[in-house]
Amino acid sequence: MADGIELTGVDQLIQQLRRKLQNASARVENKALQAAGEPMAAAMREKVNRSGYRYAYHIKDNIRVSRVQRREGVKYVLIGPTKKTGWRVHFLEFGTSKMSAQPFVEPAFHEKKGDALQILADEMRKGLQSG
Repeated sequence: MADGIELTGVDQLIQQLRRKLQNASARVENKALQAAGEPMAAAMREKVNRSGYRYAYHIKDNIRVSRVQRREGVKYVLIGPTKKTGWRVHFLEFGTSKMSAQPFVEPAFHEKKGDALQILADEMRKGLQSG
């Protein structure tokens, strides 16, 4: 999976949001992160094929945007299949000795990262205006 996106220029927007909304800023930030993850999740669902095997769960049906998590003070969301199907993703993404790679995570990331940043900024601006 590709590395995270570093947001430059949005830092001032986040500081204004935290100053103006105080306690409510966390909710706005969380909502913005989850909304920004949806286009990538949709692109992943679109790019991955449904398996021909009789799995109880298919990767395509199992791609989600996680709840907001925090590590070392940085908030983020995980986008992709849950643990039920996640163990199979690396076979498709990187291939095996008997199967060529059919990547869907990295292409979806590169295709939708601009959209995700725009949604993130728009959601934060909406939070500033409504607060």
